[in-house]
Amino acid sequence: MMLGLKGKSFVVGGASRGLGQAVAEQLVAEGARVLLVARDATTIQEVAQELGEQAYPCAANLSEASNIDEVVEATTRLGGLDGVLVNAGGPPFGPALELSDDQWLEAFRILIGGPVRLLRALVPRMNEGASVLFVTSSSVRQPIKNLDTSNVLRPGVAALAKCLANELGPRIRVNSLAPGRIDTARSRSLDESRAQALGISVEEQRRNVSEGIPLGRYGQPEELGRAAAFLLSPAASYITGVSLQVDGGLVSAIP
Repeated sequence: MMLGLKGKSFVVGGASRGLGQAVAEQLVAEGARVLLVARDATTIQEVAQELGEQAYPCAANLSEASNIDEVVEATTRLGGLDGVLVNAGGPPFGPALELSDDQWLEAFRILIGGPVRLLRALVPRMNEGASVLFVTSSSVRQPIKNLDTSNVLRPGVAALAKCLANELGPRIRVNSLAPGRIDTARSRSLDESRAQALGISVEEQRRNVSEGIPLGRYGQPEELGRAAAFLLSPAASYITGVSLQVDGGLVSAIP
């Protein structure tokens, strides 16, 4: 299938590692220009060099209002804007009542406040037929133990994507991706924390989790990257308001 991404331009959040980097790699491989956004200036510059001349680094913390203008200004290098991947670092670990007010507020800024601010600035600059894609989590359908900021707020992000699909259509499509256990630094950190709490090895923890996934393994970042590239592309021109699970069948909820 031809995705029709050659010459298109995208902003990708959280592009210095993990899922954001995987999506950026797929978009560049399909011929798109990508503005790579992440907090660490050194790391994002290195990723841009790896991806080549179609990738442009932009060091910015999207949870901070003062950084949004830097991203908007950097988009002028793209010569138009055809899509945005809304993706940020994970919120704090912990059960609901043990998290402080500051931790809850930080989680809100990361998952909802920053993305709304970013899209408020970028949507007016987006081309006809453009797309927005949020990266959420399997927690939008099924709570994850000891990760209540995600369990509470990420379903709100999926709802935000639905609202925006209604409000921005037909000019702009809006969808979300709900990854399950993808083999990233964050999932490895979560496994280490749980293994320590249970008094087992990280390898045993991963085996236990994998046994609950119908496909029997963790996903690879590039597998999510391919799904994201499709939803961002003109090939998905009649898909909007969708939350797509990329989880190997982990979430068993119906519907």
